[in-house]
Amino acid sequence: MMEVLPPVRLEDFDYELPPERIAQHPLPERDRCRLLVADHRRRQLAHHIFAELPQLVPAPSLLVRNITRVVHARLFLRKPTGGLVELLLLAPTSGSADAAFGATPPVEWECLLRGRRLRPGTVLSVEADGLRLHAVLHEVSHGIARLRFEWDPPDMTLAELLEHLGHVPLPPYVRRSDQPADRQHYQTVYARIPSSVAAPTAGLHFTERLLRELEHAGIGFADVCLHIGLDTFKPVRAADARFHRMHSEALMVPRETLEILLHFLRSPERRWLVAIGTTSVRTLESLYWHGVRLLRREPSVWDSPHLQVGQWDAYRLQTTALPPAAEALEAIGEWLGHHRLGRIEGTTELMILPGYQYQLCDALITNFHQPRSTLLLLIAALIGDFWREVYAEALAQGYRFLSYGDASLLISERAR
Repeated sequence: MMEVLPPVRLEDFDYELPPERIAQHPLPERDRCRLLVADHRRRQLAHHIFAELPQLVPAPSLLVRNITRVVHARLFLRKPTGGLVELLLLAPTSGSADAAFGATPPVEWECLLRGRRLRPGTVLSVEADGLRLHAVLHEVSHGIARLRFEWDPPDMTLAELLEHLGHVPLPPYVRRSDQPADRQHYQTVYARIPSSVAAPTAGLHFTERLLRELEHAGIGFADVCLHIGLDTFKPVRAADARFHRMHSEALMVPRETLEILLHFLRSPERRWLVAIGTTSVRTLESLYWHGVRLLRREPSVWDSPHLQVGQWDAYRLQTTALPPAAEALEAIGEWLGHHRLGRIEGTTELMILPGYQYQLCDALITNFHQPRSTLLLLIAALIGDFWREVYAEALAQGYRFLSYGDASLLISERAR
């Protein structure tokens, strides 16, 4: 893909983020955070609060939200000697994350491990509230370990157990231990499927009241699920982003959501398709490229019951004439029928860089992201170099950054 994409120098996507601007705690009221509205069509900026969103998004628009639920995947266990070991569940050794979190013992997981003198065969344990968890260390290499978990009572799922014994896996730039309040604050009000070790943070600003007000204003909703792993915080080491290896994430989209999207895209009165967060963007855009590959009758794609989008598929495909979004999604509907499936499941490695052509998303609700990150590159692909004005204004006006920080509404030139 090097011949298709021009160089993407990370130094061009850098800015100075003072540590004191990184929010360490959420606001007491979710929807009272500040909202910077950036309209790329007119290169205009406006300051609002998040609760004013129903007056800022025109009807009829559609908001797409990620309904993944953060699992309390950080654990503190003891060795037989009494030494403390910290671990973070990364991924099951087999099957999907949501299935593994819903499983009963025994289960095997790859974990990020922090502790001393840990060898294969070491037994780790923790006990609280009448619950007991044991983990046997099978392999360990460079801080990543494979562990086999068993617990009592055995009829409890892993997700249920972690609700009691686990800790909230706050991002590495939140420089404090998790607190009881984080169990509520670091979770969207519409979270449903336990599958992530990080929150889709743009969704943290929504309240039940705000969701009702948006519906009353003629704004619709569609649900997707992308399982967010620890790699979402992985820094870009390469000087040229084209040489960065993008992480893979599992996604699930119900057939009902596909039908909602198709109905919206076919409507002549429709306004904006708004992604709530970068994970929703990645899911929506991955759907489109899967549909394009189905339309081209790529045998490996049509015959497989699973979606799989590679890091560079979009750039390979966008060198030729592309179908409308509705046509691509219709192909997915046919594919679901062929395989007698009720939902789309699969993985995506899609990397959105400047030069990417958005196919579904007209606008994006998102927090303010780290410099030199893949998330900032995704934003630059949506609003071009206007991102510099947006971030300069946010810094100048005292906005709070990153997961527990303030939000932005980015309106692309695609918006009608």
